[in-house]
Amino acid sequence: MKISVEKYIPAGKDCCVLKCLDDGKNDDPLIIPCYVLVLLVGVFGNYLLIYVICRSRKMHNVTNFFIGNLAFSDMLMCVTCVPFTLAYAFSPHGWTFGRFMCYLVFLIQPVTVYVSVFTLTAIAVDRYYATVHPLKKRISMAACAYVLSGIWLLSCVLVVPAVAHTYHVEFREEGLTICEEFWLGQETQRLVYAYSTLLLTYILPLSAVCVSYLCISVKLRNCVAPGHRTRDQAEAQRARKRKIFRLVSLVVAAFGVCWLPIHVFNILRDIDIRLINKRHFLLIQLLCHLCAMSSSCCNPFLYAWLHDRFRAELRKMFTCHRRIGIPANHCATASVVL
Repeated sequence: MKISVEKYIPAGKDCCVLKCLDDGKNDDPLIIPCYVLVLLVGVFGNYLLIYVICRSRKMHNVTNFFIGNLAFSDMLMCVTCVPFTLAYAFSPHGWTFGRFMCYLVFLIQPVTVYVSVFTLTAIAVDRYYATVHPLKKRISMAACAYVLSGIWLLSCVLVVPAVAHTYHVEFREEGLTICEEFWLGQETQRLVYAYSTLLLTYILPLSAVCVSYLCISVKLRNCVAPGHRTRDQAEAQRARKRKIFRLVSLVVAAFGVCWLPIHVFNILRDIDIRLINKRHFLLIQLLCHLCAMSSSCCNPFLYAWLHDRFRAELRKMFTCHRRIGIPANHCATASVVL
């Protein structure tokens, strides 16, 4: 059975993969192992990050709550995007999870993507104010809760048009079920929605992240510690600045690079489907989708595990300290290499 690519062109979602069946063949045997690796690393890394933030009172601050929200959305994105995408892409019967799961999954998938992107932007702005304007009053915990609620609410509002045009269609004679986004007779509205989403979820956030971290880099470069410094102190400060510059560059590069392929793919598909190789259409889209999902693996390391405080708290939790009344030889130790 072969379903033509042109017949089932969904309306350009960042997270969902086109259902394009080609006799159930898998063009690349590494696709599934790579997806499984992303799922395991993304879920475990983000869960561990959430666990550290929730468990330690020292970690209860505005910045870490933003990071925790990012970790939760990334973990949810891995759980909803990766397994359902693989099953849908390679199952000869198409969507096999029923009508309710069709609408639920296709609602949660883009919401988690938008929440992750907007939270990344909020973290960049928060760090900008903390570094460039250190004397200004930071936002309160209550304001942080309002910002996070606004991020989730905005993300839900943005997916309403897509969910309204999502259909669960059964082809009983062919034994095929599809769950896709169709804008029948509304091509102009579809393109307006697609490019508006691109602007709100990639171009503007990437610009905000770049500007914020550029200002942070300039501020740190021009910052001079007061008083007379020894040679070792001056070298230590230069090393600290180089570390921060590298981290900032990695954060910006990870955000831009991970999400660029899927956006380019969607734009090419909207301009002319023939610009994408028809034979390898599914493989190309899966690779672009995999690249986007890999951001959920990068974020825990970029925003937490590369920072000393998170590593210190993690070591505390995984190291068995000697307690009063408990023999040392009965204490199992665990080492964590970060």
